[in-house]
Amino acid sequence: MRPGPARGTTATVEVDVDDTMTDAGHATALAADLPPVLGSLAMASVVAQVCRDLLLPHLEPEELAVPGRLDLIHRTPIPVGTRVAFEATVQMVEPTRVTCEVLLRTTGGVAARASYEQEVLPRATWLERLPAA
Repeated sequence: MRPGPARGTTATVEVDVDDTMTDAGHATALAADLPPVLGSLAMASVVAQVCRDLLLPHLEPEELAVPGRLDLIHRTPIPVGTRVAFEATVQMVEPTRVTCEVLLRTTGGVAARASYEQEVLPRATWLERLPAA
């Protein structure tokens, strides 16, 4: 991995929560009589996106960044129709790992938090980890 990203570096992605971002049809779906809200699966996807945006410019051509750990903490429901800013900050940079903390902000304040760790490794190493088919 090339030097960086530096601890404290930030990136933000803003999204408007729509009906495709709920957990309807998944094990994490809320009861049908509750209003639709941003689901954990969609939240995790945007968290991963904003954190990868911070790391990708620092990878060597033969390297990959793969998910290592993801923690999500929902503080308040985020209804469909809400604009959410996912603000990622690099918290820790190790030789083979980068960890970002992400705050999900709405006009009401911090609605959720996440921590996302990515492992940096050579493509060949990742391919060696695949089980034989």
